Amino acid sequence: MARRALGGTVARGTAGGDLVVAVPVSHAEQVIGVMRASSAERTVRDRVLAVWAALLGVAVLALAVAVLVARRQARALTAPLEDLSRHCRAVMDGDLTAHAAPSTIAEIDQVARTHNDMLHSLSELLRHERNFTANASHQLRTPLTGLQLTLEAGLEQDESRLRPVLDEALAATRRLHDTVEEVLRLSGSRGLPHTAAPDRAVADLLSETEERWHGLFARDGRRLECVTDEVPGDVRVPGGPVAEILGVLLDNARGHGRGTVRVRVRDLGDALAFDVGDEGALEADPARLFGRGHTGDGTGAGIGLALARDLVFSLGGRLFLASGDPTTFTLLVPVPGRLE
Repeated sequence: MARRALGGTVARGTAGGDLVVAVPVSHAEQVIGVMRASSAERTVRDRVLAVWAALLGVAVLALAVAVLVARRQARALTAPLEDLSRHCRAVMDGDLTAHAAPSTIAEIDQVARTHNDMLHSLSELLRHERNFTANASHQLRTPLTGLQLTLEAGLEQDESRLRPVLDEALAATRRLHDTVEEVLRLSGSRGLPHTAAPDRAVADLLSETEERWHGLFARDGRRLECVTDEVPGDVRVPGGPVAEILGVLLDNARGHGRGTVRVRVRDLGDALAFDVGDEGALEADPARLFGRGHTGDGTGAGIGLALARDLVFSLGGRLFLASGDPTTFTLLVPVPGRLE
C-alpha cells in the first residue's frame, strides 16, 4: 500500500482488521514521503451505526411531533365544524335558539356568524308570522262581535227601523276592513318604522272614536269623554294606525279598568300626545306590561298592548304607561309637517 502511495496515488485497504489509507506527500513535484493512517474497522463501523441510529431517532421524533401537531390542528379544525353541524341539526329539529359558538379560526367564525344571522332572520320571520296570526285573530274578534250584535238587533226590528241598523252594520264592516288593512300593513312592514301618511284630522278622529266606543261603554254603565287641549284643526295624523291603537287602549280600559274613561289630546309641538285613562289602578309589573303573551290581573296585556306597541313603533312614535293609579297610557304620535 505504501508502494502505491509512493507512486503518487492515494491507497486504501485493510490490514490486520484495520482500515488503512496511505497518502503521498509531494514536494517540488516529487513524492518525498508517505503518510499512513489506520483505524480499527469495528470502531468505524460502530461510529457509522451510531450516527445512523441518531439520524433515525431524529427522524422518528420529527415524525411523532408532526403527527401530534397534525392531530391537534385537525381537532382545532374539526371541533368547530362538528359544533356547527350539531347546531344545524338542532335547527332542523325546531330549536331556533341553537346559535353557533365562536372559534379561533376566522374562516369558520365567518360561517358561524352567517349561520347565526340566518337563524336570527328566520326567527324574526317566524315571530312576525306568528304575531300576524295572533294580531289578526285578536283585532278581528271585537268588530266581528259588534257586527254580529248589530245584525241580530236588526232582525228584531220592523222594516221601518231597519235602515239605521243596516247603516251601523255597514259602519262596523268598514271598521273591520280598516282593521284588516292595518294588520296587513303591520305585517308587511317587517316591524320597521316608516312614515305613514297623515290623512285624518284629530277632531274627526276623536269624533269617530267616540261614536264607535260610546255605546259599548254605555252598555256597561260607564262614560267615555274625548277632549282636546287647543289642538289646531289643521293638524292631521295617520288615521288608520292611530285609530287602531286607541281602539286597543279603549278595549283594555273597558275590559280591565273602572269608572269614566277619558281620551285627551295634547299639542306638544312636534308631536301629539293621546292620553287614555280610567279610574282604575294598575297592579301588574309595568316592565312586563307590553310583553306579547303576558297576561295579568288588571292588565289586559296579552296581545292587545303588544300589538299597539308594534303599531306605534311602525309609526316612529312611543306608547308608555304614564300613571298606574289612576291608570293612564300615553301615545306620542310625531307630526312630520311640524318637525323643525
